[in-house]
Amino acid sequence: PHLMCVLCGGYFIDATTIIECLHSFCKMCIVRYLETSKYCPICDVQVHKTKPLLNIRSDKTLQDIVYKLVPGLFKNEMKRRRDFYAEHPVDASNGTNEDRGEVADEDKRIITDDEIISLSIEFFDQSRLGGAVEDKQSKDQVANKRYLQCPAAMTVMHLRKFLRSKMDIPNTYQVEVMYEDEPLKDYYTLMDIAYIYTWRRNGPLPLKYRVRPNCKKMKVSHAQQEGQNSES
Repeated sequence: PHLMCVLCGGYFIDATTIIECLHSFCKMCIVRYLETSKYCPICDVQVHKTKPLLNIRSDKTLQDIVYKLVPGLFKNEMKRRRDFYAEHPVDASNGTNEDRGEVADEDKRIITDDEIISLSIEFFDQSRLGGAVEDKQSKDQVANKRYLQCPAAMTVMHLRKFLRSKMDIPNTYQVEVMYEDEPLKDYYTLMDIAYIYTWRRNGPLPLKYRVRPNCKKMKVSHAQQEGQNSES
């Protein structure tokens, strides 16, 4: 409901916000509504005494969020605008490229679930940060960068499983996927990572991985060993 216009019931298009109460609507919807009313259609606050259109503002941030969260919305809207201006070429000289539907998904950094993302994956060299490598297994990992093409909906958990299988990493070690030096959550998708870290498609999505001993298993085995020693 936070992404939908109460006037038309659809997702925001050209999201526009009333500055008095911060309620948002599609630009076309709220402009038409304020032609016959001076009050917010949600909370009934007065927008302006005489010229309500002076107190509404385009909300680019909100619109970007809507486009990123609703698959296909941006592409469909751009197509609708291109079709409109193809039928009304006289009006095409007005407005921006986005107004005319001449902006590609790549330019807007819109990513869809079924899109294929190019990524690079390489071993995280902790020594570059001035720290020592923790274990021999990490030292023995191949540091060569590898390139993959994966669906945008692929999760970090799937990528970890792929690395474990491909590199034959035993279960006594845990694999962490990272962006720069920050470990990524298992439920993050590649699309999430691209948005969170503002990947601009100027190269493969740069990811890293590291391999560390599985601390939980080590603690359990250590506790079992102590128990056996005390019994003997």
